[in-house]
Amino acid sequence: MKRLIVIVILAATPVLADEVILRGGGSMTGQIIKQTDESVTVDIGYGTITAKMSNVVRIVKSTSPLQTYRERAAKIPADDVEAWRNLARWASGQALSTQAHEAWRHVLAVLPDDEEANTALGMVQLNGKWVTKAESYQARGYVQFEGEWMTPAAEQKILADRQAQQAKAEAARQANEAKIEQINADQQAQKAQEQADSEQGQNQIYWGWGAGPGYWADPRYPRRAYPTTLPAGRRP
Repeated sequence: MKRLIVIVILAATPVLADEVILRGGGSMTGQIIKQTDESVTVDIGYGTITAKMSNVVRIVKSTSPLQTYRERAAKIPADDVEAWRNLARWASGQALSTQAHEAWRHVLAVLPDDEEANTALGMVQLNGKWVTKAESYQARGYVQFEGEWMTPAAEQKILADRQAQQAKAEAARQANEAKIEQINADQQAQKAQEQADSEQGQNQIYWGWGAGPGYWADPRYPRRAYPTTLPAGRRP
């Protein structure tokens, strides 16, 4: 993770700067603002990073664009618009966006309607006045929805479409559950029928001289009546 962070810093920072080479192939590039026997701290333009000296292989010092910007800014009077303008342009070319914005704000402090400075800071014109993009959209009745500006009608359409999709998905879910319930009911009915058929088959057992109790219960097959006495000479 540390190596990935260092790569991003190198890509965003100008080549000409102090460079701290770290063990493992990483490095920090910017302006060294503090160095002791235990650690070194580098200002990369929009924050600082500190590394232990035990992790440092070597340090290559040079004049960084960030250091040059600060030296130049310290010499410019607050009301010198052109000097701030030139410094802002130079900082933009050196990928020092934070410092460029700082210089452009110095220009606006003297010339609030300066077109170049306002545009560089992301301002737009509305009714002859410089406003932020958000203020411009709001003034025209737009709303911000999920990070994008759009008309209220467009927002409502998106919400309506999503609601319709959710309703469709819910209907499909309920239909699927109903099918599953019907399948379960059919299976239970089939098992009950099979159980009933099995029990009926067990009751219809033929004994040696006729059907068992299940057979006797049918009025179409009454029991045979045997005589209580036997003819002379006959033995049971």
